[in-house]
Amino acid sequence: MSLSAPRREGWTALNITMHWLIVLFIIIQYIDSDWMTHVWRAMHRGTPVDSSAVTLAWVHIVFGTLVLVAALVRLWDRYARGRPEHPGEEPNWALWLAKVTHFLIYAILIVMPIAGLIAWFSGSREIGEIHTFFWTPLLILVGVHIIGALVQQFYFKTDVLKRIVRPA
Repeated sequence: MSLSAPRREGWTALNITMHWLIVLFIIIQYIDSDWMTHVWRAMHRGTPVDSSAVTLAWVHIVFGTLVLVAALVRLWDRYARGRPEHPGEEPNWALWLAKVTHFLIYAILIVMPIAGLIAWFSGSREIGEIHTFFWTPLLILVGVHIIGALVQQFYFKTDVLKRIVRPA
């Protein structure tokens, strides 16, 4: 079985939808993360927490799980139904950087929610630290991803941004 995806003209509608849902879910996670931190600390200190804070902590858990599911669906779709070719107009270093960035983003989008779920349900501080450690690398990689897409679009003129908004 080959690990390379078949080639197609553009991303599928499912892949595009999962991409933008992951973006939305990560924004929700960012907004909601303080509540989870508050509940997590209270849980470990044995101090009471009001029900609205617990509800917002569960929002964090649900949307973190949705990030994991959407990332896995996106990977499945990418390998089962294909992905577009990398633009031929860009230099090899840009292709290499894109591949490494995408690999690391997917790795974090899978490992981080799994670590969060294990930490929450086991109460493990160590695994909780692993979960929170990945936040800064994820933000850096997302920044590299966005800058890379803009460079491809406006410097290398590859029209790559059209592929992530219009299915082919």
